[in-house]
Amino acid sequence: MKVKNHDKVFKVLSVVLLVFWLLLIFYFSNQKGSVSESKSDFIIKILNDFFNFLSLNIDLNHLKNISFIIRKLAHLFLYFVLYFLIYFVGVEFNFKKQKLFLFFCFLYAISDEIHQSFIKARSADIRDVLIDTLGSFLALVCLNLILKIKERLKK
Repeated sequence: MKVKNHDKVFKVLSVVLLVFWLLLIFYFSNQKGSVSESKSDFIIKILNDFFNFLSLNIDLNHLKNISFIIRKLAHLFLYFVLYFLIYFVGVEFNFKKQKLFLFFCFLYAISDEIHQSFIKARSADIRDVLIDTLGSFLALVCLNLILKIKERLKK
């Protein structure tokens, strides 16, 4: 059976996107603690400006935990996307072991935290591994829901 050109393009693109995402996570983890915190502060400023634009009198700068929440949501988001990218690579190479994809995300989360332990003003945190894995698990759940809905629509 001859492989079509667009099949090759999708294979290459899926691998490139996955590698890009893995490197992006590595890049974020490689930043000093102060740089990482400033990004959370930047998000808080954007949210404050957004609330001010809507004439909502909410000052997020006074909420001490908002930076913590933003950082943990970033972990959740990064690994949510990571799972989908791993899944797409798996599909392109006819490998669809979703539990193995989840395990890979878990292992990458562990390696990411170990990496952070070598960065100035950063540390390894088992809680982050759990949040990362939760993000991947939520992606697995969403993906299965999408696939079930798609299957029902075919009937």
